[in-house]
Amino acid sequence: MTFRGFDAGRLTTLANDLDSLAGHSGRLHTQLATVLTSAQQNLPAGQNASRDPDLQDLVGDLVPMPSIFGGGRRLPGSLGAELGGMQSSMKRRIKQLEGARELAERGYPVSDACVFLDEDPANAQKVDDALRHLQELQGKDFGANGDRDDLGKISGELDGLTATETDALISKASPKDLAFYNRLLSRTDDSLWNPFDANGLPEDRRRDTLGRMLSKISPENIGKFQAAFPGTQPDVTNTDAWEKGGNDQNGQTNNGIHWETPADPLFVDGVSADDVNQRQFGDCWYVASLAGLAQKDPAFIQEGIKQNPNGTVSVRVWDKDGNYQWVTMTADLPTDRNGAPITTYGNGESWPAYYEKAFAIAYSDDGDGERGYGGIEGDDPKKSAPYLTGKGGEDLTTGGFLGIGEHQDKSLERLKKVFDSGKVVTVSTPDDEGLDKDHPKEWGNSYCTNHAYYVRGFTADGKVVLGNPWGSSGYPPITVSQEQFNKYFGGAEAFDAP
Repeated sequence: MTFRGFDAGRLTTLANDLDSLAGHSGRLHTQLATVLTSAQQNLPAGQNASRDPDLQDLVGDLVPMPSIFGGGRRLPGSLGAELGGMQSSMKRRIKQLEGARELAERGYPVSDACVFLDEDPANAQKVDDALRHLQELQGKDFGANGDRDDLGKISGELDGLTATETDALISKASPKDLAFYNRLLSRTDDSLWNPFDANGLPEDRRRDTLGRMLSKISPENIGKFQAAFPGTQPDVTNTDAWEKGGNDQNGQTNNGIHWETPADPLFVDGVSADDVNQRQFGDCWYVASLAGLAQKDPAFIQEGIKQNPNGTVSVRVWDKDGNYQWVTMTADLPTDRNGAPITTYGNGESWPAYYEKAFAIAYSDDGDGERGYGGIEGDDPKKSAPYLTGKGGEDLTTGGFLGIGEHQDKSLERLKKVFDSGKVVTVSTPDDEGLDKDHPKEWGNSYCTNHAYYVRGFTADGKVVLGNPWGSSGYPPITVSQEQFNKYFGGAEAFDAP
């Protein structure tokens, strides 16, 4: 019986034939090597048994050694491993094909993208059970202890589904059932009659479950998923860029903000601090830290982001409680009417935008504050460190809370010592608009008050070189003396690069 144009029985026969051929390759290798070796021995010195270099390599290679001993790299002996690996992969995918066919026979829509995934074969009974448990949440009496235990079991069940199984469940589940599940997950307050019950799932567990599902479903189900679980897309309507039409500090403006997927790849030539260009959201405190970390440990940044087979993107994030996870999001970004991104972006590469989007999803200052992109506007740079690395940030200019007789330590010598130790160092400017008009001319428009910068390095005479997270191409780094730092800059923060 064929499914989507593929005949599992005939494919299985082909895989078995490949397996048989793989078993004969060693004998063929020995026979061919014997003929060539014999011919070589009977030829005058200086003449080769074959003009083909690949065949000439077989002279003397009478017994093909397994690849673990460094052998098996030459044909035909190498076909043993190559054909064996090929048939093994085919058989895995045939089982997946048969599992997908069973799902279709039970009435589940099966995406073409799932038919030949290289994963465990789909188990229709697991999908039946998970869907039934999801539907049974409607009208269920969770008892005096709340619904957390029940939701935790369903979450574990959903986490264990393969991509094909997850996509089938989302396809079959009604929007009403999915939305109700989302409401239960998000409702973590106590009931009025029992202040000791436990409801919903903790934010990190909830986000992890939804992220796993989002990373597995087919592209055609993403719209349905986002409609049921709106928290997987950070709010943009609560930002100054939305309300005021741009960023007052750098003068960038927009109109027609909407969500659009960029054509640019995650990376072009690796990671650099110069890739980071803050645009219209007022989150310099985070973006400066991101640029500083990209400078200190570009490999860590690159390892912390990945594109999933269905086009979604996952970024490694820690939350304020130190819980580590991958935040998964759709690939679309806030964009203006002309298709230009208004988020932090790179130079033809998109990785900074997804780090920012993941932060907008995960960040919560107090648990009850504003969320989304608006929730990450305006804060202290040291608060971003735990989300980037899982380690806390520290103040450098105060050394802690100021007491009687204490004063700020704004020594560039101290900043250099901390920077040279491998830490990411950021500095902030005071909220004094008068300084915007009264600063060294050579700084141009790279200096701005109520803004955060990252330390790029130090000159030979002890001055600090600061990078503006708006981007080095339009806002060149500025060089600051001790006297200038005392006047035009306030706090300094640092955190460990991994």
